Amino acid sequence: MTRAIAPLAALLLALLSAVRCEASGFRSYVSSTGTGSECTFEAPCANMSTAISGTFPGGEVHCLDAGPSDVLAGARIDRSITIDCQTSLFGVVVNGPGITVTLRNIVVASFDTPINPVVGVDFQNGAALILEHCLVQRWIAAGFAGGTGPGISIRFAPPDGVTASLHVTDSVISGNGLATSGGGIIIQPAGSGSARVVIERTRVENNTYGIFANGTGSTGIISVQVRDSVVSNSKFSGISAFTAAGQSVTSIVVDRSSSLLSGANGIMAQGTGGFVFLRDSTVMSNVTGLSAVSGGAILSYQNNALTGNVTDGAPTAILTLK
Repeated sequence: MTRAIAPLAALLLALLSAVRCEASGFRSYVSSTGTGSECTFEAPCANMSTAISGTFPGGEVHCLDAGPSDVLAGARIDRSITIDCQTSLFGVVVNGPGITVTLRNIVVASFDTPINPVVGVDFQNGAALILEHCLVQRWIAAGFAGGTGPGISIRFAPPDGVTASLHVTDSVISGNGLATSGGGIIIQPAGSGSARVVIERTRVENNTYGIFANGTGSTGIISVQVRDSVVSNSKFSGISAFTAAGQSVTSIVVDRSSSLLSGANGIMAQGTGGFVFLRDSTVMSNVTGLSAVSGGAILSYQNNALTGNVTDGAPTAILTLK
C-alpha cells in the first residue's frame, strides 16, 4: 500500500508544481525589494518591465508595495494585461494589435524631471484602454530642462483601420499641457481610425485643454460620452469637438457634468461634423460658455444650466426631452 501511494504523491506534487508555474505567468508580482525575474508572490521581481514581459497575455501585474525600482522607466505594453498597483509610473505606452489594457490604482506622473517625456499614457494601437482610479498629472514638458514632449496626459490615437475604445472612470487628470497646446485627454485617431470614448466620474482640472476630440486627422468616427464628471480651470477650452468638412464626424455627449472656469470656452464645437450634445449639465464661470463656429453645432436639451459666464453664448439648437 505504501509503495502504491508514493508514486501517486509524487505525481500530485509534480502536477501542483506545474499549475503553480503556469499560474505565475498569469499573475506577476513586483516589489521595491524584489530580485530576479520569477515575479512570483514569494520571489517578486524588482521592476515593471520585467513583470510585464513575464506575464502571459490576459494576465495581471500586482505590486506588493508602492515603489518598484524602475519608477522612472515607465511601461511599454504590447499585450492584453491588467496592471493593478498602488504605485507610480513615468509614462505608459500601449502598442499592440487587438490588445486590451487596464490600468488600475496607478499614478502616472512626470515627477518634474529633466528627462524628455513623450506622453503620460500614450495609446498608439490596440482594441481598448481602461483607466480606473488613476491619477495622471504634471505632463508639462516645456517646463523641463530641454523638455520636448507635447504636454499631454492621455493621448488616445487609434491608427489607420483601427476602431478602439477608451474608458476613464473614477480618475483625476490634472495639471497637463504646454503654453498653447496639449492638455488632459486628447482624442486624435489617424487615417480611417475611429475612437469610442467614455469618461465618467472623473475630474479633468487645471489643464491647457480639458477634453479635446480632434477629428482633423481622420475620416473615422469619434464618439465621446462624458458622464458625471467635472472639467474645470482649463487654460483654453474645457470640452471641445474639433473637426472639418471631409474629416471625422466628432460627437461629444455631455451628461450630468460640468465645464467650469475655462479661460476660453466651456464647450466648443468647431467645424462641419463637430457636435456637442448637452443634457442635465452645467456650463458656468467661463469666458465664453458655448461656442459653435465654422459649422460646428451645440445641441442642448432643456435641462441645462448656462449662466455666470462672461459671455454665455447659445446652443445652435434646442432638443426636446422625451
